[in-house]
Amino acid sequence: MLTKSDFLIYLDAPLHLWAAKHDRIEKAASPFSEHLMRQGFEVEQLARKYFEEIIQDADIQLLWQQTFSEQDYLIRSDALLHNKSDGVYDLYEVKSGTALKPEYIYDAAFQTLILRKTITLQRIFLLHLNPGYIRIGSLDLAQLFVSEDITDRVNEIRGEVELLRENALRTASSDSPDLSGQCWSPRECPCPQLCHPNLPDFSIYDIPGLNRKKKMELLETGIIKAKDIPETFPLNARQRLIVKLAKTGQESIDRQAIRREMEKFIYPIYFLDYETCISAIPLYTGCHPQQQMVFQYSLFRMDIPDGEIAHSEYLSVSLEEISKSLLEHLTRVVGDTGTVFVWNKTFEITRNRELAAQYPQYAMLLNHLNERIYDLGDFVSRGLYLHPGFKGSWSLKNVLPVMVPGLKYEDMEIGNGEEAMLAWWNLAHGQMPEAQVEPVKQALLRYCELDTLAMVYIWKKLYYFGTGG
Repeated sequence: MLTKSDFLIYLDAPLHLWAAKHDRIEKAASPFSEHLMRQGFEVEQLARKYFEEIIQDADIQLLWQQTFSEQDYLIRSDALLHNKSDGVYDLYEVKSGTALKPEYIYDAAFQTLILRKTITLQRIFLLHLNPGYIRIGSLDLAQLFVSEDITDRVNEIRGEVELLRENALRTASSDSPDLSGQCWSPRECPCPQLCHPNLPDFSIYDIPGLNRKKKMELLETGIIKAKDIPETFPLNARQRLIVKLAKTGQESIDRQAIRREMEKFIYPIYFLDYETCISAIPLYTGCHPQQQMVFQYSLFRMDIPDGEIAHSEYLSVSLEEISKSLLEHLTRVVGDTGTVFVWNKTFEITRNRELAAQYPQYAMLLNHLNERIYDLGDFVSRGLYLHPGFKGSWSLKNVLPVMVPGLKYEDMEIGNGEEAMLAWWNLAHGQMPEAQVEPVKQALLRYCELDTLAMVYIWKKLYYFGTGG
């Protein structure tokens, strides 16, 4: 039977559904993805308590996670509120996010088609976490959740969803895959041998910002390699530059622009990286739903160009006031002047703003720190330095192996952000054997240090380019 989960996989990409039904998924869910699913289950249990607390009318009955089917379609609804006096039901779909997403409407519409064959369904709601809720003391479930009436939006697409679910059912039950139903993101694809067989090393999917329509146009003309995109094909200036790199295989260096940027920086300069862990449910006072909790930092300081570097770091493994002790430590080493380099400044700046609101005593420091931040990744994202080895990406994990081949994540005990988040969560919640605690702490410190040291060496290479190297 086709479940609503199957249907959502189909909407992502028809081939993904076929692969899931025919044991052709090549990439299993990561441990961190499973961790997020567990958080979703915790949100569901809190949602059940929320309904039990707010229902005061004896005529209103909560039906929790009931199963319904219609022909070849199967669902398990989250919450149905049954008004026994008039026999009508309201559907509440529970989500652990903080905003309405388009796929939630399709999810609810799929359920609605089945429910209306069995019950008198009146209204349809999305119950999600309230982004404006700040925890003070114990969790306030009445404030933690917010509901949105999506009945009209669901009704608008019922006809479309009815056709889509029929197509999904045919896809799931077909003996052979329809290769035209591939996805458009090879890096995240769970079945790349089906969706993207024989994908070249530098493909059209590596062109930044290339929309689905243009990818389809290129594929329809048999173009899959980035270097084969013709000069007449409409691209913006940055995309055209990436295609040029693919064609020539040569790096692009705007030395004058790099030099002008280097002249803006104020010494001492710092290189800062945060590690965070996300929690759907606010863990303590001052937190909001889906909080990115800063539990670690690494900081390098350089007083003069090509000077010695000094390193500071801090790791908090407490569930109480996770970031407060970290801020106390950072205050003593970051100074009150000098450019602070990060990679993807939106992330650090947002965390600093959240921390300033959470800990007003550090607001002046954090706001001033944000004024000093410079995004080192801008040298790549703005095209001042590009290399075909980046393959159109400015992710640190893509840039580092090309610019600094000697620094590698592959052999580290913790080698990516998801592994770091999960390791910290298990540490902080006491879900780790005692013998592993200290080794994992050291692995976390080494990982965050490498992220920061990577920026130091990338900056040094850019400085070399800008000064005539």
